[in-house]
Amino acid sequence: MTITDRMLTGAIANNPANYNGEGEWRYSIPHRALYFTKATEPDPRDNEPWFAIPSLNPDGSRRMEFAFRAFIARRWLPSRVTDLERFAEKRGWHLAMELKYGGGALEDKEAEEWQYVVNRELRRLATQVREKIAELEGVAH
Repeated sequence: MTITDRMLTGAIANNPANYNGEGEWRYSIPHRALYFTKATEPDPRDNEPWFAIPSLNPDGSRRMEFAFRAFIARRWLPSRVTDLERFAEKRGWHLAMELKYGGGALEDKEAEEWQYVVNRELRRLATQVREKIAELEGVAH
């Protein structure tokens, strides 16, 4: 099966990147397929050549939180940044980055600006994976 952009970005966006914990998405080189595996439920393809798919927000890294905080500090009014910081103290940064309709803190326009940044990073990571796959296929032929 061909790996679509949607499949790849979904794997990157939802990748806990913690094999010994919640698991991780990998690319099986011989099968040319994405698959999910974890230590408590290993996939048989773990015994064959593979590489780990990058993660938008690896478990415990707080990568997106740090990116969001840097983004709002550069782009939004200090008063709005303070509002979001107060919200995050009470409910967490993971919710501060979400639309208010889903329990988060962001207005539609703010969420749209932040989503642009997130999508750009997803595209960058997906391109990285596609280049790695192309490199591997080039070597194999």
